[in-house]
Amino acid sequence: MKTLALCLLIAAAQSAAALTIRIDYTYDTNNFFNTQVKKDAIEAVAKFYGDLIKDNLLRIDPADFDQASWEARPTHPATGLTISIPGLIVPENTIIVYVGSRVLGSQTLGVGGPGGLSAGGFKPWLDRLAGRGSAGALLVAPAKKTDHCPWGGSIAFDSASTWNFSQSQNLAGYEFISIALHEMGHVLGIGTAESWLNKASAGFFTGAACIRSYGATPPLQSGDSHFATTTNNSPTFGSFSKAHGTISPVAMLAALTEDRSTFVVATDLDLAALVDCGWEISPPLGLTTTALNPSAASFTWKSSSFLDYTVQRSADLLTFSDPSGLVAGNGKVQTWSDTSPLPDKDFYRLRSTRPTAFPVAPSLAAAARTAPPTEAYRTLTVAPVSVSCCAAEMDALPKER
Repeated sequence: MKTLALCLLIAAAQSAAALTIRIDYTYDTNNFFNTQVKKDAIEAVAKFYGDLIKDNLLRIDPADFDQASWEARPTHPATGLTISIPGLIVPENTIIVYVGSRVLGSQTLGVGGPGGLSAGGFKPWLDRLAGRGSAGALLVAPAKKTDHCPWGGSIAFDSASTWNFSQSQNLAGYEFISIALHEMGHVLGIGTAESWLNKASAGFFTGAACIRSYGATPPLQSGDSHFATTTNNSPTFGSFSKAHGTISPVAMLAALTEDRSTFVVATDLDLAALVDCGWEISPPLGLTTTALNPSAASFTWKSSSFLDYTVQRSADLLTFSDPSGLVAGNGKVQTWSDTSPLPDKDFYRLRSTRPTAFPVAPSLAAAARTAPPTEAYRTLTVAPVSVSCCAAEMDALPKER
C-alpha cells in the first residue's frame, strides 16, 4: 500500500543567528518600566523584530583596533537631550536600545530612532562603526547607501498617557505594543536611515520590496518618515495574537488611530520596509498539512511578499524536485496541492528565496587591527535621529509634532 510521509525541512538560509535587540533601562529615570508586565511588553517587541532579522553585525569594541575611540550618542529617553556613553561595547549580532519616558505632549505617544556617535581612529575602525561588516551602510555617499547597521538607539514613551500593556488585546489606554512596534521600526531605519530616505521621491517610497508588497509605489507623509495616512491597509504578519494575512492598518503610518478596537501590529508592508532599509528578513518557514493521502497532498504556509516560495518533493530525502514551481509570496496564507504524488513515499519541504529584484548589500572584507603607515587618523560625528508617532481617539488624526 502506498504511504505518504511529510518532512518539514527549514531552508538553509534560516540557520543564521537572529539579531539580539538588547533593551537597556539605564536611562529610564522616570521609572516608566517599573513592573515586569511593562518590561515583558517591550522585550516582546524586541524579540519579534530580532527573530526575523538574520544580518551578521560585527561587534563594536575599540580594543579591537589601533588607536580607536568612540562615544555612543543616543537621545536620553527621559530628557530628550543627547548623551554620551564612552567606549560602549556592542556584541556581534546585537543592537542596544535605551528606553524610558518623558512628557511628550501634542498627543505624541512615542519618539524613537537610531543613536549617533562621535569617534576617532583609522578607516577600518570608522568603517566598523558605520557598517558593522556591510559595505552598503558606510557613511560615504549617503544617497547610495543600501543598508542600515546601527549600534542601537533609543525610544521614549509619553509618561502622561494611560497605557495598555497587554500583548494580545485592546484594553483601557493606548496600545503599548502598537506604539513600541512603530518606534522600534524607526530605530531599525524606517523613516530614519539613509537607505530609507534615498528611496523617498516626490512623496512616494520607491523601495522594491514595498512596491511588491503594496502593489504600487506607496505614498509617504510629508517629511518622508512614515507611510501616508492614506496608504491602504496591508496583510498582518501573524504576531501578538493577530492572524497572519488579516488586512489591518499599517504600523508605520504617520499616525495611528486609537479607536479601542484595533490592535495594530506589523504588517507585510512594514516588514517589506525593513527589507528596503537593507535588513535580511527571514520569517520562520513551516508547512501545515491540509490533506495527505495517496492521491493528493495539500499544504499551506504563512507567506511574505518579499520572498518567493517553492514546495519541494523527494522520494528519498536525497534528491528534491520542484513540482510547485516558484510561488510569489503575497503576505497571506498560501496554498499548494500536489495532485500527482510519487508512487511510494513522498517527503515535502518549503524553501524561500529572496526575489532577484531586491538588491543585497555587499559585505566588507575583514578589517585589519592596525592601520597601514600611510593611513590618516580621522574623526567622525553623527547626530542621533528621532521620529515621533501620534495617536488619536476615534478617527481624528492629529498633526505630528
